[in-house]
Amino acid sequence: METNNIDLHHMETLGHHLRAKFPEINEITAGTGFSWFIVYINDMVNLAPFVKALHEYLDSYIAEHGDPKEEYDFSVKRGNELIDILHYNNPDAAHLITMELFGRTQHLRVQDVMGATGDYTIFNEDFEKLGYLSAGVSPAMNPDGSLVNPDDMDNFYDDVYADFSDPAIWQISPEELKPYLNEILEKVQEQINSKSQSLEVNVDDPEDLAFWAKQFELSETDLRKAVLAAGKSIDDITSYLQK
Repeated sequence: METNNIDLHHMETLGHHLRAKFPEINEITAGTGFSWFIVYINDMVNLAPFVKALHEYLDSYIAEHGDPKEEYDFSVKRGNELIDILHYNNPDAAHLITMELFGRTQHLRVQDVMGATGDYTIFNEDFEKLGYLSAGVSPAMNPDGSLVNPDDMDNFYDDVYADFSDPAIWQISPEELKPYLNEILEKVQEQINSKSQSLEVNVDDPEDLAFWAKQFELSETDLRKAVLAAGKSIDDITSYLQK
């Protein structure tokens, strides 16, 4: 009798473990390199508890068996409906904030689930969807009403959709969340500022140097000069270049 030996310690076999652990899963599709997955679930799933349990399992599994330098993404879908995307080893995938909401302290995840659309879903720590946060600007238009050049779309999303410092461009729903809009934006902006302050350019790492040179639109030589003048901090380099 032929038996299938499954190695329990590799990402390639994760699908087998998930199907065995969660009967709610109908199908799992894995991408090349096994760094992204699509998890299809049945219609009878109690969504938030399922996604929370799935996250807890994946968090532990990836910590033990995954590559700490690899980013992993798990899209959870019910039919054609995208329920959530769980990210691992990617601290920039979502904004995690804590605040008083509806009379109690809540840990919130503010995430652009669709990716670069400017429409954010607000989840609580139990993976329940509390509402939505969206920029009040069409993704095909600049704030002045002119059409966005396709070549400038990346900068457009960075400059407009990620600008949590400007409450005027943001809308929030449902109505119950409107009194909290400014505080949510402030908390997200605080987290963004905190992350940027901790970022540094490692001039001894060719990949890191090339990455930040591209971000600043500088040559690597000019970036090295900026680091010598302002230090390694991304914030300090940004301030230096803006003088």
